Amino acid sequence: MQNHSLNGLRMFEAAARHLSFTIAASELNVTQAAVSQQIRRLEEELGVKLFVRGKGGLSLSVSGQELAGSTKTALSIIHKSIGRITNTETEGVLAISTLASFASRWLVPRLSKFQAKHPDIALHVHTSGTKVDFDRDGIDAAIRLGAIKEPGLHDELILRESLCLVASPAVADKVGNTFENLYQQPLIIDSSRLLDENNLDITGLATEQAIEILKLNKMKLDLRDYKQSDSVVLAALAGRGVALTRLSLCTGDLETGKLVLVCGFQLPLQFGYSLVCPQSRIEDPKLLAFKRWMLQEIADQPNSGG
Repeated sequence: MQNHSLNGLRMFEAAARHLSFTIAASELNVTQAAVSQQIRRLEEELGVKLFVRGKGGLSLSVSGQELAGSTKTALSIIHKSIGRITNTETEGVLAISTLASFASRWLVPRLSKFQAKHPDIALHVHTSGTKVDFDRDGIDAAIRLGAIKEPGLHDELILRESLCLVASPAVADKVGNTFENLYQQPLIIDSSRLLDENNLDITGLATEQAIEILKLNKMKLDLRDYKQSDSVVLAALAGRGVALTRLSLCTGDLETGKLVLVCGFQLPLQFGYSLVCPQSRIEDPKLLAFKRWMLQEIADQPNSGG
């Protein structure tokens, strides 16, 4: 089997695409004579004519048409492979894993803006609260709350978190600016467990800390526990009480006025959302584009806690 010059095939593909040796030469930054020479050599090797000159200019022969289609596909595959291994590929799928609550309350409502800015990146969002096996699960990066540092993984804090008191405007009016009025309304809390490296329930600890700071008697409160973090926000939107929840999960509703801060209470936490990925993926262009977009979204939103 004869091996044909990749350079000759590259020049042929450009000339076939433009139907012009001159334009192909300009695109490839070579002389027109070099293009003519390479194509003539390729025709001699193949034993067929690839181009036909007529009154209307240059056109492809039947053999040229067949070869043009295959070389275009082959060169495209080669370019994409080179882009991937040299981390310059900005097209394709980007798989992100995150908590279901963060996906539904923060990420998914903003995805149309990401897609408008990066139409060539197909963002796939996977929801999970368990540890990610990046290779096995086919995940490029994970957004995790209270991420634990692990060997071989890069993690970068991108959104600091806070607890806040929020309610519908009608419920908030009943509470006013007096914390004692919280005894008169159900207090909706997040009872989902989030463990740190010391196996402490950091969600529960933050809730306990907030109640202590508010100087409220826990025994007198009408506490309503929800197992799902996003359900806490949904209950507040439905007017079922005052929610003690993570600020990131309700920023959109605060912006639209569907929810309001109660007594202006916010408690900055010692943890937040980190973008976690294998060390080998740090410079991936798709992931860098996603990170830059997230950071800009966080910077643009009021009361982000970032």
